Amino acid sequence: MKKGNYHNGLMSVRMDEPRTEIQPLDLVVMLYDGMVSFLMKAMSAIRNGNISEKSLYLSRVLSIVEELYSSLDLEAGGEVSERLGQLYMYLMKEVSVVNLTSDLERLQKALEIILTLREAWKEVGLSSGEHIMKGGPVLQPD
Repeated sequence: MKKGNYHNGLMSVRMDEPRTEIQPLDLVVMLYDGMVSFLMKAMSAIRNGNISEKSLYLSRVLSIVEELYSSLDLEAGGEVSERLGQLYMYLMKEVSVVNLTSDLERLQKALEIILTLREAWKEVGLSSGEHIMKGGPVLQPD
């Protein structure tokens, strides 16, 4: 196996560490965890007046939401996928507006939506019997 680090802008992976199988719902929850973390860092950057950090973290959130949106199967998922797609579009709009305005109230609302969706995905995994990774507590906003 190739040794070293792989970095793609969103995460860094050690190539010499053993791999464990990650279930699709585990990955979705991990992506939501990433969004929560980046939103909290963006909030901190806004409070500290650090525009470049704010933009960096919000662009990471946008990348994740865009990836989640593009992975929706509207045909197979029906109304649920359609509504989720609408929420993802709303989140992309709101995060983009916050990137321009630094509106903490708007960012807080986006964070609340993401936390709610994260918990819903976690419940889907638990109720379906699909493995959900054990980890630390859900990140909570300041």
